[in-house]
Amino acid sequence: MAEKEMMGKLLIDEGLLNEDQLNKALDAQKQMGGRLGYHLIRMGFINVSRLSQFLKDSMGIIPFNIADENKIGEILDILPSELARFYNVVPIEKKNNILTVAIADLDNPRLIPALEEYTGLKIDPLICPREVIVEALEKFYGFKKDPAIQILKGSDNLFILSGKEMKIKPLHWSTLKPDSSAVDWLRASLAEAIRIGCRRIIIKPTMDSLRIAFKIGDSVEDRFLLHPRKEEEMSSLIEELAKLKDMGKRAEIEGRFRVQIENRFLSLNVQKIQTIQGRRYTLTIYDEKIFCKEWEKLKNGLLQREVDSFEKALNEKNGMVIISGPMGSPISSVYYAILEFVKGKYRNPFSIESNCLFTLNNIIQVELSRIEETTLSEQVTLALKDSADFLAVNPIRDRSSAEILFFASAKIKTINVFHQESCFQTLKWLLKNGFKSPIRAGILKGILSVASISLLCPHCKIPLESTGLKYQLYTRQGCQHCLSLDYTPYKIFLEWIPMNKEFAPSSEEDIKESIENSRKSLNYPLTLSEKILEEAKKGEIDGSEVRRALKI
Repeated sequence: MAEKEMMGKLLIDEGLLNEDQLNKALDAQKQMGGRLGYHLIRMGFINVSRLSQFLKDSMGIIPFNIADENKIGEILDILPSELARFYNVVPIEKKNNILTVAIADLDNPRLIPALEEYTGLKIDPLICPREVIVEALEKFYGFKKDPAIQILKGSDNLFILSGKEMKIKPLHWSTLKPDSSAVDWLRASLAEAIRIGCRRIIIKPTMDSLRIAFKIGDSVEDRFLLHPRKEEEMSSLIEELAKLKDMGKRAEIEGRFRVQIENRFLSLNVQKIQTIQGRRYTLTIYDEKIFCKEWEKLKNGLLQREVDSFEKALNEKNGMVIISGPMGSPISSVYYAILEFVKGKYRNPFSIESNCLFTLNNIIQVELSRIEETTLSEQVTLALKDSADFLAVNPIRDRSSAEILFFASAKIKTINVFHQESCFQTLKWLLKNGFKSPIRAGILKGILSVASISLLCPHCKIPLESTGLKYQLYTRQGCQHCLSLDYTPYKIFLEWIPMNKEFAPSSEEDIKESIENSRKSLNYPLTLSEKILEEAKKGEIDGSEVRRALKI
């Protein structure tokens, strides 16, 4: 009995196929050639994983492990990297004019004819599970071969955006195609984001495309739409750069890599979240040049009575101080400036961070993204066991972490970052998650809210259309001076809301009254919104961002 007939009979005996389906697949094989298994899968009679398991269990055939095939390197040039990654295919054998190609997808009827037209060879498709194809693509077409990518041990990986010596320069996005390589698209996206002053890029898959969006203020704008087949390649690239591949299967993972622009370096924080559509990445750009690490400079954003109240809270031996604001350079500046200001007051200070952007002397810094299979709560517990008398955490995202830090704050001083837009939203989150008691007990000493607005370019600022305000707002039009800047300068705004037992909120309905009583205790300093508007009157900050921030 021929092998294909034996396999067909066994499939029928196993209840995986019926005779009519087998005959149809055999007829297709006679007309088109190729393997019987290919036609069974192509016609929808059986899936890849079930056929692979059947071959192993019933026929003793180990599924083809293309990542271990030594001869593949000799024929890789037949299919370029961009084409192989786009279609998820790997050439595995060439005999005369027949090229055996491992493929994962059968939803493209033009795939085989397209490969035959490109190579000039007869394509013999071998169906493999997707994970096998991905592993082989990484092995034979890996990003490590790209000169712009430097994989470094013991430090952050490096992505070279532009370098004259290496003859690397970013391509403008208009020169790319939806199926251009992920390396080119990432380089073009970063270059465009830096050019327009965007500090956050979101890469998100949808049903019909892979979208690259820019977040500016509260608005998210889709900038580039790539073919959905680029998702796997882009995910592999980002996870390779940010060292996310071996960090477990947590739903939310963070990593980091560096970007080189000639002699300048940026740090990119990468946050990965698994969604229904696929893996979503948020890339936040940090530039050391724009960080201010001196509290003496930053506190100019507060009135003196706010400064006195805030520093009094910092000097107390216990209690929690919260820094609240959107993720990005401004809140990081405030965080590190405060650490520098207070660290000398404590014997054993700790800082636990998702990603350490700076190394501080005389403080123990723990970087969660560098430690496998750990949680923030576990590291807080270890710090307390090591007799920490000061603990800073950046950021807090879940209830369990907040809970253990409230316990710690009853004994020692803690400073914690929450990525909430305002003091109101932070208090709302705390109450919603059941922290009324520690707030009412006076453990929470106050919330420092952080906001930032880009400064205007004096060479190209133009008036905005009427906003209903009694004074004119301006925005920037964009000029050569703007484009020549290494970064978009901005101004940081701060607001300090102290908390104590007397006016701590008991419910979400009490939050506004609580904040008002807090401001009253400081003799009604300007609110964060009022401080921003006062600066906007001078025509020195971007009115478009003012409108987005204040929703006017």
